[in-house]
Amino acid sequence: MARLRRALVWLRALAKRAVDLFPFTPLGLLLLAGSAISLVSYGIRRIDLVLLVMGAVGLALGALALLFSTVTALVMWRALRNRQGGEALRLECGYATRTGFSVSNLWYVPMVKLRWTWVAPEATVTLVPVRRRLHEEIVPARRGLYDTIVRRVEVGDAFGFTRIAFESTERRAVRLAPSVGNLKQMHVVRSIAGGDNLSHPAGPPEGERADMRHYAPGDPIKFVLWKVYARTRELVIRTPERAISPVRQTVAYLVAGDGDEPAAGAARVAVDSGALGSEWVLGADGSHEVAKAAPQAMEVLARSAHTADAQRGAGLAHFLSTATPGGGAVSRAVVFVPATPGPWLDRVVAAVRARSSPNQAMSPVEFVVCADGISRAPKPSLLARLAFTAKADGAQGPVHAADLAKVVSALSASRSRVLIVDRAAGRVHAEGAARVMEVS
Repeated sequence: MARLRRALVWLRALAKRAVDLFPFTPLGLLLLAGSAISLVSYGIRRIDLVLLVMGAVGLALGALALLFSTVTALVMWRALRNRQGGEALRLECGYATRTGFSVSNLWYVPMVKLRWTWVAPEATVTLVPVRRRLHEEIVPARRGLYDTIVRRVEVGDAFGFTRIAFESTERRAVRLAPSVGNLKQMHVVRSIAGGDNLSHPAGPPEGERADMRHYAPGDPIKFVLWKVYARTRELVIRTPERAISPVRQTVAYLVAGDGDEPAAGAARVAVDSGALGSEWVLGADGSHEVAKAAPQAMEVLARSAHTADAQRGAGLAHFLSTATPGGGAVSRAVVFVPATPGPWLDRVVAAVRARSSPNQAMSPVEFVVCADGISRAPKPSLLARLAFTAKADGAQGPVHAADLAKVVSALSASRSRVLIVDRAAGRVHAEGAARVMEVS
């Protein structure tokens, strides 16, 4: 079975390459066939001078288009073959940027039209003419780390009769960071741990001695409040106040999956805006390393885009066990997840339940479910889903309310707090579960 699959992949690649190298388009074949019939059947055999001229002109036009397109494609292929790129690109998804790559617009070659697209990384390419050269401007669609840029170059004539395509590889490091969209800041509600900032009756006694209680045998006599005893004849002593304060360390994790670009963008906002606190550790699927600084975090987030389907969500359990040692009493865990359900959901829920088992009493995990809007319209048909692809500006499109409700319900069942982040609207819904259940 595996051998058959490899054979099919090889045949598909061979067929695609043959189609790219075949010089005539369907319009060009129609032109040649019509011109040949006009020239031979009507022009020569029936001596129709009008069709004779039209057939000859059509064949000549097709021949010239083939000649110019073939020669130009060969010259461009030799010029762009194994091109060495410039400095590394550090780009952000959703924003148009000039890459510095440019070629001549071939103004000196008649009838020839040149254009190209990006095969990898995924991006929308716009050709900007400046002083007889075509400059490349791209809008990345998905985050990632790449060592090469693969372009698909098409050379054809201005009438659309011919077209020859080939791939060109440029050796250049590219890092595409996730887009933050309209999510300029995100105030992630901090968990609490023992401290001395805010008074709270259920906190651990670690603050100043400001509270009182009745005297018990064994209590230090120096803490007895004698003035109270003189008035009430009751022995009371001073006790430490119960206090809480924001936790000083946060561990965050990004789960990769279908539609995970909003989650990656929200994680980036949390890092850049300081919502994770002063001390934090960031991990992600597809990366064995963790980040403790913003530059490292961008690398980890970009690398997560290349996670295989079988590994999505599988690294959360190991990350939580290693990033929060000693029971997790002084740290909190925030997990950014996509709003589209998938195989990652069961793996994540299993990891959280194992963490919160009686044998492993740790601080709870908070989930941040991220989307680019919520759609309440009926789900599109399979044909419609195949006809429309993801937006090239980095937006994933709105998630259906039913899918979002499924994700929130599964995560809430693990007794975890769930937030919903709308990257397109720039909003954070604290009561995420209730809102989703209302709209679903």
